[in-house]
Amino acid sequence: MNFTLFRRRSAAAILLASCAIAPMAVHAQNVEDETQTDEAEPQSTGAIGSLNTIVVTGTKTQNAENVQDVPVAVTAFNAETLDALKVRDVQSLTYSAPNVSLDDVGTSRGTANFSIRGLGINSSIPSIDPTVGVFVDGVYLGINGGVVFDLFDLESVEILRGPQGVLFGRNVTGGAVLINTGNPTDYFTGKVSASVDGPFLDGGRGGANYSVSGVVSGPIVEDTLLFKLGGYYNKDEGYFTNLFDNSNHGEAETKIVRGALEGRFGDLTVTGKLDYFESDGDGPSGQNRGRFDRDSFDFAIDFPGFYANEIWTGSLNAE
Repeated sequence: MNFTLFRRRSAAAILLASCAIAPMAVHAQNVEDETQTDEAEPQSTGAIGSLNTIVVTGTKTQNAENVQDVPVAVTAFNAETLDALKVRDVQSLTYSAPNVSLDDVGTSRGTANFSIRGLGINSSIPSIDPTVGVFVDGVYLGINGGVVFDLFDLESVEILRGPQGVLFGRNVTGGAVLINTGNPTDYFTGKVSASVDGPFLDGGRGGANYSVSGVVSGPIVEDTLLFKLGGYYNKDEGYFTNLFDNSNHGEAETKIVRGALEGRFGDLTVTGKLDYFESDGDGPSGQNRGRFDRDSFDFAIDFPGFYANEIWTGSLNAE
């Protein structure tokens, strides 16, 4: 048997086996052909299981590093992987990151109940410090309220298992979640997407859930000043019918507006980002079932409650 051919077939077999058992978020290094003399160009197609390069910034080194080269327990997702996994909100990443739970607390919509390696809290009280820190473009979100928000137009998401106090300070005993929004591009591009779910048909309960988002990016001054502008809107009409007044319960409305400017001045690149998030709606759909039929979805409450979250984040980065 030809030795070179055997080596290539073995490498391909090993690569296919590793892709079958490894999480799709993990970067797979490009396998170079033994017979080639030129360096292979990395490919990034964004399809699940493709050989795309994923880099991390959570180590806070001068340059972003390959996820397989950093001495940190990290699960990283680039933009192509996030699109392939159809990630809609932070909770969706729970299914793709081992030993990580990024769930909602349940009693207050949008409030985080995050835990990594079993370290977390279960409370919607704002004064209780989290054990998993969330950072948006390097800006720390200091409380759990409003953290479980919808995601769109992301550059990457990095989940670092803790403790991470050396690099990120307090409240990261369990770990850190780094959310990096998209950067401006040096060419004009845009994207619009929309979706509609429901309404549910079990006895006429519930309404539709629909969302729309759009992003436009490009140069203002060619090779010097770039911009990006994005917006997101989601309307959830609620799953439950409140039998007290026959209204929908569980309604929620979420808005996100995001802008970025990037200036390139020789060897210096300055990027500024501003992000506004607002979400409000009904309180939790909870009712005492101790004396009633526990198998029923009937729901009646005279005061629906409410929640309201508003978050501003801004960042300025110079390289």
